[in-house]
Amino acid sequence: MRDNFDAIYEIKDSQRLQTLYTINALIKQIEADGLEIQTVLPRILEVAVQQLNAFDGSIIVVNEQMEVEHAWLTQRNRQKRTKPKQLENILSQGFAGWVIRNQQADIIYNTQTDPRWLSNPAYASSSGAWSVMCAPFMVQARAIGAITMHKPGVNQFNADDLNLLSLISSQAASVIENARLFAESQRQLRVTSLLNEASKVINASLNTAEIMQQLLGQTQEFFNAETVSIALLEPTTGQLVYRSAAGVGYQNIIGLRVAADQGAAGWVIRRHEPLLVPNVGQDARFADSAGDHPAEPADRAMLCAPVQHKQSVLGVIQALNPVARGFDRHDMQVMVSLANIASSAIANARQFTQTQAAEKRYVSLFEDSVDPIILTDESGQIVEVNRRAVELFGYARQDFLGMTIYALHAPGSQLPPVAAIQPDNARVFISQIMPKGSHERLYFEVYAKRTRYADNELLQWIHHDISRQVKLDELRQDLTAMLVHDLQSPLGNVISSLELIRSEAPPDPDTMLAPMLDIAIRSSNHLQALIKSLMDISRLEAGHSLSKQADVTVAAMVQAVYEIEEPNFEKRGIAFETDIPTDLPEVRVEEGMIRRVLLNLLDNALKYSLSNPLVHVSARHLPDTGQVLIAVSDRGQGIPEAFREKIFEKFQRIQTHADSKGLGLGLAFCRLAVEAHNGRIWVDENPDGGARFNLTLPAA
Repeated sequence: MRDNFDAIYEIKDSQRLQTLYTINALIKQIEADGLEIQTVLPRILEVAVQQLNAFDGSIIVVNEQMEVEHAWLTQRNRQKRTKPKQLENILSQGFAGWVIRNQQADIIYNTQTDPRWLSNPAYASSSGAWSVMCAPFMVQARAIGAITMHKPGVNQFNADDLNLLSLISSQAASVIENARLFAESQRQLRVTSLLNEASKVINASLNTAEIMQQLLGQTQEFFNAETVSIALLEPTTGQLVYRSAAGVGYQNIIGLRVAADQGAAGWVIRRHEPLLVPNVGQDARFADSAGDHPAEPADRAMLCAPVQHKQSVLGVIQALNPVARGFDRHDMQVMVSLANIASSAIANARQFTQTQAAEKRYVSLFEDSVDPIILTDESGQIVEVNRRAVELFGYARQDFLGMTIYALHAPGSQLPPVAAIQPDNARVFISQIMPKGSHERLYFEVYAKRTRYADNELLQWIHHDISRQVKLDELRQDLTAMLVHDLQSPLGNVISSLELIRSEAPPDPDTMLAPMLDIAIRSSNHLQALIKSLMDISRLEAGHSLSKQADVTVAAMVQAVYEIEEPNFEKRGIAFETDIPTDLPEVRVEEGMIRRVLLNLLDNALKYSLSNPLVHVSARHLPDTGQVLIAVSDRGQGIPEAFREKIFEKFQRIQTHADSKGLGLGLAFCRLAVEAHNGRIWVDENPDGGARFNLTLPAA
């Protein structure tokens, strides 16, 4: 009897060994035939079903994040597509997921009593009791998936069957892993190729519509998607406008306008994040808006990524309903890369369009300008001129291109050095140009500035014709000089007569004669000082040199000026203080001119000393420069910083209160007079409040 049992076991062992050889040979043949994952999985599954006499079976392959990468069913159920959500449920709650997580093969003897079995109405195993066994594919202590066998009835599999399935899974694991890696490498190659081709598209054109259409064609082919589209935000309306689409129903999508906060696209725009939706209509976030427009149908899977440039969202790129499979996270990464490429292309195309428009506007402004405009390189060589330059200067355009800016201007013209011309601030100067064929020089106020034109850094010289103003100014100066000259003699006679009347008048304190004479003499003297200032301004502006310079004591000049203004100080109750060292060097000046400078400054201090009546004059030696610094300070309202240069120009005044009077010539005269002595005058803030006028004069 024992011999019979031994013979039976020998037959079973021989059959098992033969089965193992067969399985090994079949798997080696599968590996030899290629590593296409879509070929390897069904053939391994077919071997297992045949060897175990199962009804059908399935294989699931997962990645390290426990996400399904590949899945396959036997031939009889192959047409029944498993949805991504069902696969997720199997991994998280089902039998195959349990086997993979525990890395342990097991049997379910009755599917109706084991909670690990998830019934699917789409398959035969959902009706009645079935037997199921499952074994993991183990590679280097990691389960990369599982193989499951199904058979109708209870207790249809035993431990030997489970061992055989485990042997098959063990033999097939390395083949599946190699096929998975091969599939991943092939996918990476496809992704690289896609991104490379997409980059070629954006480098080959700056036409936004052409770029988007080609990019969508490649995207649709890669994902095998039903429809793909690109929608861009319209800045003027804030709407999302579908500019390009490809695939099923693309005609109904192109030109579509939707609210930028609507649906899945709106979600992506608000969050600046990509989105993968297995079914738009079943997602609670978009259920209300799903199906509102053809770009987001209710019963489709969707992949959507933001097209953004420099943290600003330009629009979205979308793909709908892949034909052969569902979208996964790898697809989302690819879509983000495509969106980044699209954003660069769209931003570059927009920048190119804006640059072209800006260049057209610049050319239009350049050519139509009423002022001659000349462009030169760094050496001053003329490279371009506008129409007005040709008309006014009389040279043909080709003649200009052979000239330099320096040759165009009259000899002796002081053009600023190239290094001093910057893009942010124009250098302004007055120059003269003799037009071709003319014997009369024209005067120009020239604005020189750096600029960019056609990718080159050039110097722009805008010539504003001021010849008419110069002639009028010369006439005005001549008239002023004539009037001033003719006024001197009569005014001198008036002052002499007034002095004579005062000296001959009886000293009667009860009459108003003496005060009236004082007012008349003081006003006449003020008018005489104004006339002298006008004469000095004309003389200094004409470039005449100083005459009768002498060494003068600063304290004596200040005291003499104060004595003239002393009645005004007393009348207004304003105190006068000085801080002049006794050892201060004398200054070499034209005394009468500098006295009038100090008189103007004291008069200004008097006018603007309102609530704090004190005027202070100080002086100190500047040995490093060989000059003496004089400062006249008041405690009035002060001079706003924006006006501290402007007030030294002729006829410029700051109306700070109703009592402000004058022509605005006093400070203009002061600057001309001080600069004629190689000094400088400026105004700043008095540390005690108010204004402080500072001037430097040469020490003797």
